[in-house]
Amino acid sequence: MHISDGVLSPYVVGTGWAIAFPALAISIRRLRVDQVSVYGVVAAAFFAGSTIHVPVGPFSMHLVLTGIAGLLLGWGALTVVTVGLLLQALFIGFGGLTVLGVNIVMMALPGALMGALGRQWMRQISLKKRPWIGSLIGGGTILISASLLYVTLCTTHTALMPLARLVFFGHVPIAIVEGILSFWLVHFLQKVKPSLLGVS
Repeated sequence: MHISDGVLSPYVVGTGWAIAFPALAISIRRLRVDQVSVYGVVAAAFFAGSTIHVPVGPFSMHLVLTGIAGLLLGWGALTVVTVGLLLQALFIGFGGLTVLGVNIVMMALPGALMGALGRQWMRQISLKKRPWIGSLIGGGTILISASLLYVTLCTTHTALMPLARLVFFGHVPIAIVEGILSFWLVHFLQKVKPSLLGVS
């Protein structure tokens, strides 16, 4: 899902940074000192999950985990995922530095927004329904990110539309897997550590 340097037009790259900077500033201001250990664990999981690739036909699939990060951290997930994206660009060549703003908007921002929404939603419903909300957030975030990737590539050049379409549909299985993972994560955490989900 990462976009590399040199693929996008300067206009799209600039738009990405224009959205990413204020969103990141808001996220940093909302970070909590008492959650530093959780931030570290989620950042490590995001980094590791994105580096394990499984070949499936013409695609190389990997977990994204931004929806799960959002469920655990809310708006703070934007900062944590941004750190993961920066480290991936610097050390293993996933994505690029000039397009980091676009990757933040495409991957980190949907996770933070959907996660914050899911945490709020789970406070208002019964225990039995919360895992389903988690599933919706986990899988839905991937589909939103894949849609943003599709639009980004198509906005750059119409010749990229066939590739963008393939990449979008290639992320549907990932959305299903992450929806299942999110379901069981919420099911587990609400029994052992509901505070991680922002519920009691």
